[in-house]
Amino acid sequence: MTTDLKKSPIKGIAGGLALTAGATLLLEMSLTRIFSITMWYHYAFMAISIALFGLSFGAVLVYVKPAWFTREKTSERLTQLSLTYMVAILLCFWLHLQIPFTPTFTFVGVGSVVLSFMLVAVPFLISGVIVCLSLTRFTENIGRIYAFDLAGAAAGSILLPLLVRPLTGPGVVLTSAFLAALAALFYSSSASGKLRKIAVASLVITLLLVMQQPFARFFEIKWVKNVWGLPYSERVIKAPDVEMWNEHAVITVFADVLDAAFAWGMSPAYKPKKNPEQLMLMIDAAAGTVLTKFSGNYNDIMHLKYDVTSLAHYMRPESDVLVVGVGGGRDILTSLLYNPKSVTGVEINDQILELINRIKGDFTGHLDLNPKVKFHHDEARSFIERSSGKWDIIQISLIDSWAATTAGAFVLTENNLYTHEAWREFLTHLNKNGVLGVSRWWVRQRPGEVLRLLSMAYSVLKEMGIENPRDHILVAASEFEEHENSKTGVATVLVSPSPFSKEDIATFNTDCENLKFTKLLTPEMADMDVFAQLLDPKTHDSVIANHSLDITPPTDERPFFFHTLRFRDAFKIERQNQWVTSFNMRAVMTLLILLAVVVILSVAVLILPVWWMRRKKGSDVNARELQGHSLYFSAIGLGFITLEIALLQRFTLFFGQPLYSLTAVLFSLLVATSLGSWLTGRFILNRADSDKRFRVALATVFAMTLLATLALPPLMGLFHGSPLAPRIVFAVVTMFLLGIPMGSCFPIGLTAAERRIPEETPWLWSINGAFSVVGSVLAVIISIAYGITATSLLAVLCYMVAMLALYRNIKKA
Repeated sequence: MTTDLKKSPIKGIAGGLALTAGATLLLEMSLTRIFSITMWYHYAFMAISIALFGLSFGAVLVYVKPAWFTREKTSERLTQLSLTYMVAILLCFWLHLQIPFTPTFTFVGVGSVVLSFMLVAVPFLISGVIVCLSLTRFTENIGRIYAFDLAGAAAGSILLPLLVRPLTGPGVVLTSAFLAALAALFYSSSASGKLRKIAVASLVITLLLVMQQPFARFFEIKWVKNVWGLPYSERVIKAPDVEMWNEHAVITVFADVLDAAFAWGMSPAYKPKKNPEQLMLMIDAAAGTVLTKFSGNYNDIMHLKYDVTSLAHYMRPESDVLVVGVGGGRDILTSLLYNPKSVTGVEINDQILELINRIKGDFTGHLDLNPKVKFHHDEARSFIERSSGKWDIIQISLIDSWAATTAGAFVLTENNLYTHEAWREFLTHLNKNGVLGVSRWWVRQRPGEVLRLLSMAYSVLKEMGIENPRDHILVAASEFEEHENSKTGVATVLVSPSPFSKEDIATFNTDCENLKFTKLLTPEMADMDVFAQLLDPKTHDSVIANHSLDITPPTDERPFFFHTLRFRDAFKIERQNQWVTSFNMRAVMTLLILLAVVVILSVAVLILPVWWMRRKKGSDVNARELQGHSLYFSAIGLGFITLEIALLQRFTLFFGQPLYSLTAVLFSLLVATSLGSWLTGRFILNRADSDKRFRVALATVFAMTLLATLALPPLMGLFHGSPLAPRIVFAVVTMFLLGIPMGSCFPIGLTAAERRIPEETPWLWSINGAFSVVGSVLAVIISIAYGITATSLLAVLCYMVAMLALYRNIKKA
């Protein structure tokens, strides 16, 4: 081992590993962003599992094929592998873009899914071999080398938000290939001159590919998910007029003017004399809205008064209005039709504001110049919490993009606008007779989303001390389509902190009659018995308990509003049929299938081959000793991934913006674990009393994860309404307090194993990887079913098991 280290300068190895780790995490995150366009978010989530699986299988190859990876040729192999990694990224990604993703139970459908994910897995497999060789061939410097691994991953986590706007998603993938070529250059410092020349040439070629992507676009997305969630992709035939990439989504605007007035829930009473001019705006190829031409003549946009989402304005004209989610500006224009005192628009995606106010400002009428209108680039809930003002109307019209964000799809499908705590903030920021108007999809036979809104309104109003919540709620729907013998459309729920007056109810009844909307609920009538029963304190609990869907009010602990299908019903196909949101139902089934697949694959591909090789070699390692070390690496693999996912989920709600949770949590956590690994190599490993220091380090990890699980929710509550800066400071400090101790786990475990069973380290690596793969899916299932705290508690349990396993291993040694 020492001889090999002399031949391979540690700086070259450490630098190459850091670049490989950065390329790998950047590739994983960019694929998640791209999968959100080509697939639905619950398939995009698989990018995480695929990455972890490929990395782990690479370690298995190192163990099963030792003749391919001799210590004497480590530098040469690492250079060759890095060049192969670069080629695999380019080739496999290009091939993936040619495949229409069709997730149906047909031969073609299953084939498209399997082929897509097999192609994507190949680069991660090669990366896994590189990382395994880099870490296991130089264990004398494991603390330092592992620190570079984590530091490189941290750098990779921050690159996507910086690069995706100028380079586009495919350009970021090409950047990961450039980093792989750069890693080959570092690794080649002790390899042959020929390999070094190839590395330099590869570096130049990949750099040119990256630079051309924003213009020539050799790597272009050809297939996108279907707009309405049907199980097949649609081919991108014509280029959009505008395309803008960012860490939130891809925004596309097409030049063709729509031939009909766009509305979420258009009134049957609407009889157009002349259609407005509108351009379709798509977010991640599925969530659609429109840009409406506005020249200052309100007669051109009168169709907006016929949308069911405008009902709150009929109730409260001439109001101070807050629009959550500006989109294409429809709700801003709707507000202006009712002579408002002011209109405040809050939009999380700054490029949407740039689009409607600058790029397409001449078309949309430069709404930002209207003296009554103010736009804010912010997350709505955080904006409201910090605000001292109050509004007469808060409008939330179908705010969801069905998109996977940069930090990973299922990790961030929670929505902090649809929780009990969020609605409490909304209602307390309304004036006495103010109205919260929320519009969602309506399916008469299975009104899961509307029932969940009513359940949430009930729970908040009861918490506010209101005895009869039903007096504070009105609901109407525009039923414009028949779907399998069920009327479907869009429903608007109006909630007020004060009881609706008789005049309010009379206005509501008249508007519904004139506009031919279906009245669903008033204090005097209920279109369906379940509405009245849900809002009756005597029957409320039994309705929730016995309903076929999960209509409990989402909370910040379980913020998954869109997942109303219980896990026990995941495979009851009839309950998945929810019209336009059926894919949200299928997501639960997909998640459970994915868990079964990763468990089977982890056993079959990551564990059984290594177990078979051990038996073939006739290893004389004590079985109980191997079990102890295996238990340790299983526990830290499962513990780290579950804690990371729980932290991302919790801090996404804390910040409201996935970008901030990505930078302040993932980046800080990786930097902190890198620092922890370096400190471990400096002050814990290879010391006379290292066993004692091992125990103290693991006890600290256990104590800190337990403390974070118990203390984070109340501590976060202290920051409600705080500006962004102190929130970021709090998050970074938290990540360092957690990450520095956690960074010691892997180097300590590997050092302890090297002392007793050095030939078994690839086995331990595969065990660690297998539990990381399974944990990436299991953590999300637990969060959806039982809450984020339950996921954190699983991590605490894992680190307790790791601590006890280490104590046992040291004692036996």
